[in-house]
Amino acid sequence: MSSLSPRHILVSRTDKIGDLILSLPVFQSLRKAFPKAHITALVSPYAQEVVRDHPAVDSVEVFDLSESVGQLAERFKNLNADVFIALYPRPKLALAAWLAQIPTRIGTAFRWYGFMFNFKTRMHRHYGDRHEVEYNLHLLEPIGVKEFANKIEWPVTAEQKNETVNLLKNRGIGPGTHYVVVHPGHKGSALNWSIYRYSEVIARLCQEKDLRVVVTGSLEETRLIAQLTSLLDFYDLKNKPVYLIGECSLKQLAAVYQGADCFLSGSTGTMHIAAAVGTPTVALFCPIPETTPVRWGPWGNEAVVLMPHDLKCMDCHKGRCKKHDPMDGITEDEVYQAVMKFVRQPRVKA
Repeated sequence: MSSLSPRHILVSRTDKIGDLILSLPVFQSLRKAFPKAHITALVSPYAQEVVRDHPAVDSVEVFDLSESVGQLAERFKNLNADVFIALYPRPKLALAAWLAQIPTRIGTAFRWYGFMFNFKTRMHRHYGDRHEVEYNLHLLEPIGVKEFANKIEWPVTAEQKNETVNLLKNRGIGPGTHYVVVHPGHKGSALNWSIYRYSEVIARLCQEKDLRVVVTGSLEETRLIAQLTSLLDFYDLKNKPVYLIGECSLKQLAAVYQGADCFLSGSTGTMHIAAAVGTPTVALFCPIPETTPVRWGPWGNEAVVLMPHDLKCMDCHKGRCKKHDPMDGITEDEVYQAVMKFVRQPRVKA
């Protein structure tokens, strides 16, 4: 436990769902170090469900892009926080915290607005030489936090589990049935495997005895899922996949993932949900340096990370080839074998 005794800690992480999930160990570590402090999460509207009702978070503030710096500074003043931690530094947030005169302001030293932080950390994230969780936890050192969470806490309630059981039962997957989740969609932050290759693996998994496949995705990915469905129509599948497209909350998805034997996807926020609930994960990563699995891979669970091999040219190695698809360097068979490694296996407890 730290020798400091902050009353109110404001932690800012205003980007995507996966990034916020990988920030949860910060909140958990703060809760352990300062059990009496009020901890507030400042997050994007898109990702707020990640921290709603989390045991390490007392309150949630939603970041509004339309707010002026003055309005944001006034909101910070009203919060009366004595510590501000910028996990995802942005000029507007740094300036608002400075104008609000929050006594302890922690952020990176390597941005032009770094002078607005009075406690600075010196770590270049773009090197990608450690996991994003570790980069986040490093920002707690200026306030004396020395004991860090070693796993992500994502509590799945009994109610959410029951909702999942009923949902899957209504789709033909009864309690106790082994199933694999495949999430073929992607937000575009990295290269993803082609939908044709996903369809090959899904079809092969659907032919396994006593094994079902659940495909998840957002409403924005409806066109991609329609393409997948049309590809699967070419196979004579006795057990067709079950599709959960845009109908589950993040918490419900977490319950679906927790019940699965394995989760398969590219580098996505949902991959981090699966990892957070302890589901064995097969993650497909591209060779782009900024998206290295060293920094963005599954954290805290059993996982197999696959990357392309036997690449055809130097541009493929950089992940920016216009002639070839670098992700074709991951074969359907190795993905299938990686998934089957976890099917019907006892779950390793953390």
